[in-house]
Amino acid sequence: MAGSWTFSPQSILLQALLFLTFFITSASAATVRAYIQPDNAHTGQVVNYVITVQNGTVQNVPQLRLPVQVGMSAGPSTAQNIEIRGSQRVFSTQLSWGVAGTEPGEFVIPPQEVLVNGEIVKTNEVRLIVSESSTTVPTAAEDASIPLFQIEVGKTEIYQGEVVPISASLFVPRGSVMLRRVGLIDVNKSDFAIARFPQQADQNAQRINDIDYVVITYRSTLSALHAGDLKVGPATCELLYEVYDENSQRQMSRGLPFGMIMGSAEPRKQVVKSQEVKIKVLPLPTEGKPANFSGAVGDFSISATATPSELSVGDPLAVDITIDGSGNFDALNPPSLMPPEGWKAYPPRRYNVDGPIDPNLTPTLQRRIAYSMVFVPEKVLTELPPFELSYFSPTQKKYVSARTPAIALKIKPGAVVAAVTAVEGSDGVEAPKPPPVQQPKPQISDILMNVPVKAKWLSTTAVSAPLTTSARFWAIQSIPAALVILAALFTWFRRYQAEATSGLRGELQQLWHGLEETNLADRDFLQRAAHFIHRSQPGEVKDEELKQIIHRYETQSFTAAPSSGQELGTEERSRILSALAPLLKRTAILIATLAMFSLHAGAADASPDEVYQQAREALEKGKFTQAQYLGESLTKQQPPALSSAVFTLIANARYRQEDMGRAALWYQRAQLLDPLNPEVRQNLRHLDKELRFFRFGEDSPLAEWSLLLNKNTWVIAASAGVWLILLALMRWIPASSQKGSSGAFALIFSIIGLLIFIPSATFAAIRPVPGDRVKNVMVVTAREVRAYTAATLTSGSVIDKIPPGSQVRLLEKRGAWSYIEIPTSDEHVRGWIESATYTPLWPWNMDLVP
Repeated sequence: MAGSWTFSPQSILLQALLFLTFFITSASAATVRAYIQPDNAHTGQVVNYVITVQNGTVQNVPQLRLPVQVGMSAGPSTAQNIEIRGSQRVFSTQLSWGVAGTEPGEFVIPPQEVLVNGEIVKTNEVRLIVSESSTTVPTAAEDASIPLFQIEVGKTEIYQGEVVPISASLFVPRGSVMLRRVGLIDVNKSDFAIARFPQQADQNAQRINDIDYVVITYRSTLSALHAGDLKVGPATCELLYEVYDENSQRQMSRGLPFGMIMGSAEPRKQVVKSQEVKIKVLPLPTEGKPANFSGAVGDFSISATATPSELSVGDPLAVDITIDGSGNFDALNPPSLMPPEGWKAYPPRRYNVDGPIDPNLTPTLQRRIAYSMVFVPEKVLTELPPFELSYFSPTQKKYVSARTPAIALKIKPGAVVAAVTAVEGSDGVEAPKPPPVQQPKPQISDILMNVPVKAKWLSTTAVSAPLTTSARFWAIQSIPAALVILAALFTWFRRYQAEATSGLRGELQQLWHGLEETNLADRDFLQRAAHFIHRSQPGEVKDEELKQIIHRYETQSFTAAPSSGQELGTEERSRILSALAPLLKRTAILIATLAMFSLHAGAADASPDEVYQQAREALEKGKFTQAQYLGESLTKQQPPALSSAVFTLIANARYRQEDMGRAALWYQRAQLLDPLNPEVRQNLRHLDKELRFFRFGEDSPLAEWSLLLNKNTWVIAASAGVWLILLALMRWIPASSQKGSSGAFALIFSIIGLLIFIPSATFAAIRPVPGDRVKNVMVVTAREVRAYTAATLTSGSVIDKIPPGSQVRLLEKRGAWSYIEIPTSDEHVRGWIESATYTPLWPWNMDLVP
């Protein structure tokens, strides 16, 4: 009957078989892994036991089987994540428990059984090392209401580059202090690379010196940048808390909630400071160092898979290399193919197997990353050679080269080779023409790591103003030779005046002018004279005449009843000024000598070029954290050493550390200084493809084109066009009464001058003011940033997720929240975001922007 559905037994059976095949395939594709974070803890310290399930549905939460010495302190929590790898979506589910060891020792948590897609799958076993709880406690302050702060490092003897845990603990007095806000924990990073302390913290109770404390512990990781006897800390943290009076404390001791307590509380804002921790950092040995060692320190295992197993010469082979373990993953380079002959390799793509790293969670030493690579066989081979990974193992105290087993393959000759062979065997048959070769389209899958050998530094000592606002520029157009002389004289006079009015010499000159003022009281005159002597001669005054002046000032100012009849006459003041005059000349000579000494001493310090070369070498060796810190140290100098090359280097290092938001930030800063740089433009396009961040555009295409050159360059080009027109007129006016081709030449030069002048003058006029391009512009660097309709987490949302690297304009800042404008594709929208999630696009002097 029309419109009806009929099912035959064969079709029902076929559909059931297809569904069963899909179900079995899905279940077999699921992977289950367990790990503990961190895997080293003290007795009573709560750590996370995590089970990660990929490409599978968890149908029950297992009952944990734990050793007797390990107890569960927190029930299971569930989190889900979706990650896109190429064209595939990878679903993962995380189950997390809080566990703690009750006594020191090394304990094995056995495999757990999880029901995934209808099948029971077992996890791997994990080990938890529990040490005796630290006996060091922070020294109690005189005021018992002040929170205490302490840091602790997992090991006090480590190797350079070894990643070890670090914890920062806040001891808050229980019952008398209510903690309102904990600021960022800042630790000196000159000798160590320290990951940012997350918002997640452990909490327990402890009694010290008969005072009950709530201990809030934040955990992170650190690694040493160089060897030696170093110190970690002190760490600082800004706290906002309230101290309750005795009446409120008695009510809290009876169990009343805070909302029902009748009493007063004193709000306080204080920066707490921790102690220092001494660490001995051992250098990596030179003996037995592999040639392909990239600086990775830790304990790793490596495995590889390749698909398909049957292919032809010239066909792509997809290879996934997984590296599991604990250590400095930032220093890992893609494993090398041993040997690589006969294979054409394409750039690898690195990703986290367990999904993206959440910066708000405690960083874990145990990680698993993978490289997705494509190899093309160039000849018939029987296997894919092993991959080799070299690293230094701090537990074995030696270098280790781990290899994957060779993967058997069946590679046939390519289709083109087979066709040629068949044609050669035929009798006079014309070979078919190959299909036309299509021009390949770019498929950018990674950033370019090419940075210049030398950096072009941005001048930060003197900010140049636009030429159109400078009288010297217009003087150049009329009297070039005279302007050069005047500019040289003016520059010399300004430098002399600046030197004369700055530093100690300038201060003494101002004091001298103050002594020469008329109608100055005797007490003020003597006070300025004594101050002049102390500033020009630090230390003990030995000259007797100067001692008398100081004694006269002390007698006049500090005695109970100064003797009368000791007023200073004109001759007395002249005598004092004559005694002080040699001090002014002597100080000028001393300052000049010190300036020459500082020039010679400064030559011994590392120049920006030397630091840049060190950062560039670290980047090439895969030491991305070290390259980042060296590059950023240049931007923090006084004055800062700014360069598009340095910004690009920092961005590359941030990208390799999977910090996409800050990578986009530094690429955008590099583009401000060098908008035509092809590497920067390509890397920004690649990041935009991955993140789809928001950016402020110019008002018109002409304004955007005007940014290709700075305003002074456009002004010079426009003035060159005016000069061509004037020269043409000067050539045409005397020759207008004569016959010849002078008029044609004048017309040609006039047209060329107009073609240069009109666009140059237009671009110079409409080019945005440099400071306005970066004023109040911020770049979102954190992940999972949400814009709200009000300054509270419970309000409605404007944008659920602002991609890292997005530009926003700061309109108002209110405490921990900021009111911003977001440049979406349709129209700009406004909302509230947390202030800690963004960084200024240009934190330096805005006049330095080209």
